[in-house]
Amino acid sequence: MMKQKRYILLYKSYFIGFLFLFIAFLIIFNLFYIQNCSDKYKKSFIEKTIRTNLIKAKRGNIYASDSSILAMSIIRYDIHIDFRSISEKLFKENIFFLCNSLESLFKKPKNFFYKKFQYEKKKGNRYFLLVKNLDYPYFKKLRNFPIFNKGKIRGGFIVEKKNFRVHTLESIGKRTLGYDDHRGKVGLEGAFSKYLKGKNGERLEQRISSNLWKPLNSGNEIDPEDGKDVYSTIDISLQDIAYNALLHELTISHADHGCVILMKVKSGEISAMINLEKTKKNIYEDLRNFSVWECSEPGSTFKTMAILAALEDKKIEPDMMVNTKDGLMKLRGKKIRDSHYSGYKKMNLKQILEHSSNVGIAKIIYKNYKKNPKKFIEHFRKWKLDKKIGIDIPGESTPFIPKPGGNNWSSITLPWMTFGYNLKLTPLQILTFYNSIANKGIMIKPIFIRDIKFYGKSIKKYPIPIVMNPSIASKKSIKKIQNMLEGVVKNGTAKKYYHPEYPYAGKTGTTQLDYWIKGKPLSYNSSFVGYFPAKNPKYSCIVVISKPKKGYYGIEIAVPVFDKIARSIYPKIGKKYLNKNNKVDINFIKKIKESKNSSLIHYFDQGVMPNIISFPGKEIIPLLENRGIKIQYKGIGKVFFQSIKPGNKLKKNKVIFLKLEE
Repeated sequence: MMKQKRYILLYKSYFIGFLFLFIAFLIIFNLFYIQNCSDKYKKSFIEKTIRTNLIKAKRGNIYASDSSILAMSIIRYDIHIDFRSISEKLFKENIFFLCNSLESLFKKPKNFFYKKFQYEKKKGNRYFLLVKNLDYPYFKKLRNFPIFNKGKIRGGFIVEKKNFRVHTLESIGKRTLGYDDHRGKVGLEGAFSKYLKGKNGERLEQRISSNLWKPLNSGNEIDPEDGKDVYSTIDISLQDIAYNALLHELTISHADHGCVILMKVKSGEISAMINLEKTKKNIYEDLRNFSVWECSEPGSTFKTMAILAALEDKKIEPDMMVNTKDGLMKLRGKKIRDSHYSGYKKMNLKQILEHSSNVGIAKIIYKNYKKNPKKFIEHFRKWKLDKKIGIDIPGESTPFIPKPGGNNWSSITLPWMTFGYNLKLTPLQILTFYNSIANKGIMIKPIFIRDIKFYGKSIKKYPIPIVMNPSIASKKSIKKIQNMLEGVVKNGTAKKYYHPEYPYAGKTGTTQLDYWIKGKPLSYNSSFVGYFPAKNPKYSCIVVISKPKKGYYGIEIAVPVFDKIARSIYPKIGKKYLNKNNKVDINFIKKIKESKNSSLIHYFDQGVMPNIISFPGKEIIPLLENRGIKIQYKGIGKVFFQSIKPGNKLKKNKVIFLKLEE
């Protein structure tokens, strides 16, 4: 019995011994496997604790035509503290002084910081968040405080830079400036993103907790490369003029939305582009670029194109007479009516355009082209009205011109086309055509950018102008159509706004929308497109206002906007302003001229204080701060007082005090 018990104990000892040997072998095998056979575990461990993170490059600025800033990236700072990096001696000797300094900067009791820092130091927090989104002047003060002035290694002062995009024309050009983010690429920001975005850098970071990562000084950091600067054709003063004129009319007419485009005749430079849409809050905001996106039937503004085509084919002459009867025409069981019936039974071609006679234009075009509509349509293809312009800004819609014999062609398509139905064009496409009339037949591509620069040096200049068509028609035809467009304002549908001191030429348009939907209330597009001065034009402009509730004719809704813009710009092109009913702030124009002649950037680079009176504070303050200039200000709105007078030298560490007012 004793012998049997001895064997049992022996077997148990052997079993336990073999079990320990097996476990030891298993451990050794796994250690060997981890060290020599599998990088997967190493990689997994490293990825969970160490990562390579992108350092975002500073995005380039977008400048207006006078080199004032339209969009810029402002640097903000997140400050963390690594309490383990701060020695006990340094902490004890300086914590009181640090808390005093923080109290004066952040207006919080020093006791608040003292208790918090004591607790975090005891806990050994290596990534304590002190402050987020700190401006540069505050950051500059903070890094010189006790303890923090020892830097990251000894003072635990961890700095993270973040870029914020700021648009100085947020309310009056948001869609034109656009964006480049999760929403897509829109406007100038989207179109020129490859230049603006720069190249991101890289750095190693170590996990501190589940959601916190601390930058490491690995020595292998790749510094980011700043983006290039884009110099646009947008004129801030003209953008402001167009915005206020459009907003005023949209508000009065309770319209759904509207747009204005202002273009330089000779160069094709877009000086202003405004798009406003009524929101659910019953206010107007710049949310969609109707100027390049909205493709709709142009209405009577197309009559000019139809007449120019017939003039080129020598089918008609300005003095030929057309019997419009009582402003009513029946064709193929359909009725064509004159919206502006003038009482004339017979009208010449000039009067037909001046009084926007649907019957007159339909009769002359249908009579001359009904047997060969392709000849008529061919002109619009030659003028490239059936294709996108190919502008830099994304989102341009494709126009539509029907083809004879196609699915969209019927026996009434031709006559209805003559007054702007059964085809579609965008406002910018219409303006481009009218600009070519103002430019003696030379069709110019609309452009938004003049130059791309990197640290002040030009790396890509855009050619000005870009000729799309050297001659859309003969000089004789162009001259005839110019005289007719002048007549529209002098004697026709827009004569209410004619003034001999401020002459302009153009064409009104009124388009019925959704007319094919039975039972739907009538709504309209009101438009006016033209150029000024009427002789030797400098600017072309189009105004389109959609679905106004009060009034709907172009003369009622669109012409007042064009008129305000033209009269406001006349002082800038050397014309005397006389109309007392539509006063322009001459002092404002003077200020704009002064700022245009001398760039703010140029003054800052020379160390000279410019005149910043009347500039928005949200535009000028970030610009000054980003150049290391100390600013203190009071109030909100525009600058009405600056402590350093224009022309004085900007002294180092000198504080500039600004007063702002709505």
